[in-house]
Amino acid sequence: MNKNKSTTQLKMEKNKENILSFFNEKVEFYKIRELRKIYNECIDKKYIYSVTTFTAFQKFLIHNNVYKEKFILEFPSKTYTRYFVEKPSLYRAIQSISPNAYFSHYSAVEYHNLTNNIPKTIFISLEKSKPLKELPKKQLIQEEINRAFYMPPRISKNLTIKDIYSINLLQSKYSNKLGIIETNYNNAKINITNIERTLIDITVSPYYCGGCFEVLNVYKKARGRVNIQKLYDMLIKLDYIYPHHQVIGFYLEKAGFKEADLQLFDHNKELRFFVQRELKEKERKYSERWNLYYPEFL
Repeated sequence: MNKNKSTTQLKMEKNKENILSFFNEKVEFYKIRELRKIYNECIDKKYIYSVTTFTAFQKFLIHNNVYKEKFILEFPSKTYTRYFVEKPSLYRAIQSISPNAYFSHYSAVEYHNLTNNIPKTIFISLEKSKPLKELPKKQLIQEEINRAFYMPPRISKNLTIKDIYSINLLQSKYSNKLGIIETNYNNAKINITNIERTLIDITVSPYYCGGCFEVLNVYKKARGRVNIQKLYDMLIKLDYIYPHHQVIGFYLEKAGFKEADLQLFDHNKELRFFVQRELKEKERKYSERWNLYYPEFL
């Protein structure tokens, strides 16, 4: 076995230049399927013996500084394995899931300095593909809202743990990257929602931001920094079936925004809505202006 091992190593060393020519110096990381493809091509071209294991090939690559860091994210839905040329920051490594992935919800809140908390869950979202066919928007009725919002929220369990962080991979509705910006964070490029999109996302899903009390605190911190017209236009484009504009108006009022900002959202309030799901009758109050129920602690 030792003889065979040394023979395979010698073969790789002999063809070192040819093997390393497959690797691009400008590449930041490799996916496992990319490494396996190169491994198979090296066998086909007889740069390495066919008995050479993929593990031995990987050790050769590490020894020759092709990559330095193996990063694995094991979600229930899928495992992502990346081989980085240089050791990445955690956020950059998570971003490598997809160029279309973006940090959202509480992670975006923290990035924009809209919380005093230090969240231990990182939220990364992947947009669904554009629908092949646009379906007509459903006419919503009060009974459907009541039935949906009396139920517990459907919270993602697509989680994995890395170091001290829980990472939650979410699926978001198709929006053609609306409100998603590219920025530098810890010396790495990442995609993240801007302030306006962040406020919309945490309004729609407060449980990905520590709950509605924390959402209200975020709105308070966003005062003077958020473009309300831009937020409103973005909400219209997102075209939610539920009347989330009522909740946004409510938060704006509670956070002390000016009346002109509130009036943008003060319309189409025929349907009674809820700030959050599973809101018990004895624990809620009613806002007449916004025609919605909200927790009594707000």
